[in-house]
Amino acid sequence: MTRVSATEFKNNIGAFSDAAMNEPVIITNHQRDRLVLLSADEYRRLTGITDGISDADKERITRGLERHRSTIIELANR
Repeated sequence: MTRVSATEFKNNIGAFSDAAMNEPVIITNHQRDRLVLLSADEYRRLTGITDGISDADKERITRGLERHRSTIIELANR
């Protein structure tokens, strides 16, 4: 999981947006977690929004869940 300051995120938004396609990016402010950037697919999976998503995408999202399970659990427990 990647953790960056808001200033660092602002100065390198493209790189961190790309990173969020593979894992959540936590954006901090004054050394406190403030936001989490994740891919749209991961957001849809977490919220249960599946309209218009193909079976192949659903399968890929499910695999992403397995890959990020510990991160999601850690964030949920905060």
